[in-house]
Amino acid sequence: MGEDAAPGANHRINNYEKYFNKSARRRKPTILRGFQKYLGTDMLYMAGGHPNTETFPITTAQLRLRDGRTLDIDEDEMKVALQYGDSRGSLKMREWLTELQRRFHDPPTLPPLGVSPSANSDMITILTNGCTEALSKIIGLVLEEGDSLLVEESTYSTVMNVIEPLGCKPVTVKNDADGLIPSDLSNILISWNEAVSGPRPKLLYCVPVGGNPTGANLTLKRKKEVYALARKYDLLIIEDDPYYMLQFTRPLIPSLLSLDVDGRVLRCDSFSKMLAAGARIGYLSGPKQFLEKFIEWKDVNAFPNSLAETIVWKVLQNMGHDGFIEHGCRVANFYHKRSQHASRIAEAYLKGLAEWSDPVAGMFLWMKLLGVEDSRPICQKLIQKGAVVVQGHIFCPASVNSPYIRVSYSYASEEDLAKAFSWLADILKEQSKQ
Repeated sequence: MGEDAAPGANHRINNYEKYFNKSARRRKPTILRGFQKYLGTDMLYMAGGHPNTETFPITTAQLRLRDGRTLDIDEDEMKVALQYGDSRGSLKMREWLTELQRRFHDPPTLPPLGVSPSANSDMITILTNGCTEALSKIIGLVLEEGDSLLVEESTYSTVMNVIEPLGCKPVTVKNDADGLIPSDLSNILISWNEAVSGPRPKLLYCVPVGGNPTGANLTLKRKKEVYALARKYDLLIIEDDPYYMLQFTRPLIPSLLSLDVDGRVLRCDSFSKMLAAGARIGYLSGPKQFLEKFIEWKDVNAFPNSLAETIVWKVLQNMGHDGFIEHGCRVANFYHKRSQHASRIAEAYLKGLAEWSDPVAGMFLWMKLLGVEDSRPICQKLIQKGAVVVQGHIFCPASVNSPYIRVSYSYASEEDLAKAFSWLADILKEQSKQ
């Protein structure tokens, strides 16, 4: 069983209808997709609009790994890869990922091995087109126009692109080098006035590991406090965690999913940082009833890329769970070294001109430019010199201006980092003279 979340009675959620918005409640299962259950059986399947794979030019493929070994996709596997797939992802992939979640998180709501999920709050896992599809559809199932989304004051900017067209607004929770600050979340929820601010929030969004853009990790102590507040105020939590395996120290910090005794965490994972960003293969773990509603939407327009899924599956099958976990350690060590190089080079050029905390996970430096109110003009001048970083205001929903910039060290060489930081130092020094 996962870590204890909070003292008191079990608050397992029995029905998720109260969280769904009007649009979600109107969604119904897609009738055509319902026939998929007959695929792969002895039935004479003539229901789907599946093109005949005999007409496709690709028959087999071979993948060459970095260690020189090869993996073959044979004709039967390729027929499946080139055909429409299950909106949830293939059964074998879902089973493999469920076991991975058991090993990493031991979720309290995951039924024991050999027992099928039956309760509405029992955890299941499905495939998604990356974490972004998962978080955007979760938000789209819950929030109505005029609702609020609880987010960190420095957060993944795409979330703002998701909620703004819905007519929803962000409510920012302060964060620091240890992630989201639970006492500030508590103050927001205690003092909430529906007459002034609209309906009470139902949803909290956070990036708890390698925070994008901050590079911070939410500590286990704070995770427990956040989860206790979610129980008290009946919040669902989007745990957007694509950098989970890119923590620079081991053991890994336990996840919010590992604390989830109620079935209120919707956990988004991705292979984008570990195996192939272009595959757009992620996976979502959460309560069965909620994910079934998610699938009703996904059935309409976004079943996984079967070819990409097949490639990822062949690699995972070759690695096994232990091999995948070991690969995660190697990738984390790779980015840890790059973060150290980036911090060292920044110290050489920007000491006294900028402040930052050394990242503890992920692939970003979050830098505060000293004596700067708005980093946008600085970023434009840096572009003119030949380097591109991201101005901080797009990550800060409550701020028009921000003195911060986000620097990615995932791909830049030490030479390129030195050039960029040298140019940035020149710009900041010149500005200080004005």
